[in-house]
Amino acid sequence: MKAFHPYGSKERLFEMVNRVNRLNEELLPREKKNEIIQQFIEFSCDYLGIDMNDLNIEISYDPTEAAKMASFGKNTPETGVNRVVAANRNLADVLRTLAHELVHEKQKQEGKLHVGAGDDGTEIENEANAVAAVIMRRFGKANPIIFE
Repeated sequence: MKAFHPYGSKERLFEMVNRVNRLNEELLPREKKNEIIQQFIEFSCDYLGIDMNDLNIEISYDPTEAAKMASFGKNTPETGVNRVVAANRNLADVLRTLAHELVHEKQKQEGKLHVGAGDDGTEIENEANAVAAVIMRRFGKANPIIFE
């Protein structure tokens, strides 16, 4: 079997990802990213009819958390926490995950969430994916910076 060229190695890939992440941080510092995230939360809550005061949203910049959760976001009805990982991710992707979790929050308020309701392919999970996409398109039209 042929050895991989050094530019195709796993180490090289992670080096490139880290460079891109550093560049993204320079172009859109965390403070600005958090400001846009807050605007997005307000927009999403207005769209979904959710009272922001009832939300507990945690944005994580821990680069190991996604692997630990095996996900980029999680709505935990038992604790009321909506957790979204922002570390090493494009802003638009972070916002889509956030929108998805906020849709689950709305579903919880409507009494639709139950054990297994968010499993892949369920009506509840598909609704969260579809509505999150609509929210992203609407917010993105007014805020194209999220796609940069």
